[in-house]
Amino acid sequence: MILDAAAATAAAVTGAPRALLPLAVGSGVLLNAVRLRRRIICLRRVAPAGRYEPLRWAAGGRGAEGPYGPYEMLTAEKAVLSGQARRAAFAHARARELQVLDLIPSDLPVQRALDFARGFDPRKYRDDPLAVGCGVGFATVVAGDVLERAGLPPGPLEPGEYGAATARLRQCAQPRRQGKGFAADLAVVAGHTTPRAPACAARRAWLRGLGVSPWGILGGSALGYAMVWLALAADIAWGMLAVAAYCLVPYVVFAKTALAPRDLHRSALLRLVQTPWSWWQTLRAPVTAWEWDRVEGETQARAHYRDDLTEGIERFFDPRRDDCPWCGSWSLEEHVTSRDVVQAKPGRFTLDRCAECGHIFQNPRLNQAGLEFYYRDAYGGLGAAASERLFAMQGPAYQARAELAAVHLGPRTWLDVGTGHGHFCRTARQVLPETEFDGLDLGAGVDEGARRGWLRRAFRGCFPDLVDDLAGRYDIVSMHHYLEHTPDPFGELDAAVKVLGPGGHLLIELPDPECRTARLLGRRWGSWLQPQHLHMIPIGNLERALAARGMHVVARERRGARQPHDLAFSVLTALTALAPDPSRPWAPPGGGHRITRLAKRALRVAGLACAGPLLALAVLLERLLLPLIPGTSNAYRLLARKDEG
Repeated sequence: MILDAAAATAAAVTGAPRALLPLAVGSGVLLNAVRLRRRIICLRRVAPAGRYEPLRWAAGGRGAEGPYGPYEMLTAEKAVLSGQARRAAFAHARARELQVLDLIPSDLPVQRALDFARGFDPRKYRDDPLAVGCGVGFATVVAGDVLERAGLPPGPLEPGEYGAATARLRQCAQPRRQGKGFAADLAVVAGHTTPRAPACAARRAWLRGLGVSPWGILGGSALGYAMVWLALAADIAWGMLAVAAYCLVPYVVFAKTALAPRDLHRSALLRLVQTPWSWWQTLRAPVTAWEWDRVEGETQARAHYRDDLTEGIERFFDPRRDDCPWCGSWSLEEHVTSRDVVQAKPGRFTLDRCAECGHIFQNPRLNQAGLEFYYRDAYGGLGAAASERLFAMQGPAYQARAELAAVHLGPRTWLDVGTGHGHFCRTARQVLPETEFDGLDLGAGVDEGARRGWLRRAFRGCFPDLVDDLAGRYDIVSMHHYLEHTPDPFGELDAAVKVLGPGGHLLIELPDPECRTARLLGRRWGSWLQPQHLHMIPIGNLERALAARGMHVVARERRGARQPHDLAFSVLTALTALAPDPSRPWAPPGGGHRITRLAKRALRVAGLACAGPLLALAVLLERLLLPLIPGTSNAYRLLARKDEG
């Protein structure tokens, strides 16, 4: 029956020679396996302790003494690591001057090893300042000062807690004292996790701890599995080649590498049967204590949102205005209407455009209570992990901003306004190692950035309110995708001018509402980003505002400021609209029946599975096609200098 249904689907999809689909699926499966193998072969084995110089042990039994101070050992609850293996791991970290060394047991089961391979990119992990930690939740050697900055106690951790710790420790690792990259790495060690451990519950909790959605992982796995069945249905003989390729994946990825999964042969032979069974086990496994804490937090958040929504959302808006906040004109026209495109919170938002100056602004605009409601859990709380990964993908843009400043000046002190956790400052330090970076933001993320060591100083509050304390301290002030979020852009520009001394520079980057993709995509253009963006400022308007404040533009970039996310964001907003996450605490009441909840979950998984190929196509078009079309840059960047005297 399954084959009959798959055959009907395959016939409708292909309409091509019957061998074509099986060959394409088999080739794709093997090519992906080769890609994962290239990651795994980058892992080093920890050599026996006798291969290294004798260790110096720290006082108080805190482990070996390393170049960054005493080392600690974090372990998972079910990890088994001999004393000899511990000594070898400490010696390996010390010999390579590492602050963080994540250990991987040599007999790691295939499923967990494949999960790790999908998330591990050796080049990024070792060299990218924004790389998010990854591993398998087994054991970690970590320098004591890093452990202290991360706020983590030494000792056994359960899977979800360990996943969150792994991501955090990599963020706290500092650049190497000598050479390129960061003092963090992964290595394979002789050890094992006890087979009696609840592997599927550990897998789900570990992924959530890392900030990875188990539903996304299962959706991708389901898509690949379905393609294999479609290939088999299209042609039995050729389809068996696709099945063989699917079953050979564990051998292709792990054979003759540092990893020797204990279930390699069984997983390869039974992969077609074990895969759907692993989905079921992962979803139905007992909830861990760490996950229960998250459930309780979501329950409290749901009650908070329910109270907010009971009072209605009309109270979140200021009265509608009839004039343009930029030039005062009364010639306004409705430009875009949108819903909450990121979190799918209730509400509908309108952007008006001024016919005189072209300024686009939210009307009616969110008031302070509305901003608090719609920003809640967007960059912190429930949305912290997702936003962390989103910002970590912006490394090239951060580097380009720093390089623009480096061409025109050699700043000694830099204030990044709207810094968040300080992702830009962390990256810019690689371009300008002699510059001291401070950050300012309204949220608690700026304090977290200072704890990580990404910022020298953290200032929390409204920029205009802190001007008197900051005046004259900085050679350059930056505002990257910040002004569009502020209720009063003029007040922010005035504050920047006051902070800078004569000859100081102001670096601003903003979405470009005049770009061609904004017109082509309409309300699906990602940079409208409702309800967060309150003002969309054309480049001419900003240049005139700077000139009126004694600033003159010394550099202007449009193509160089382009961020390749327009088409991909359109796919994601469509997914959010059609299949929103049913667990979001602000979801409307209802759907309490178990079957209804499962149906919504199934719709979400199906949406994630379908979004994968569409996202890949969108990224391909974004990087290859759109750069060839003039006027498609979705952002612009200005560097302005304050006049002498």
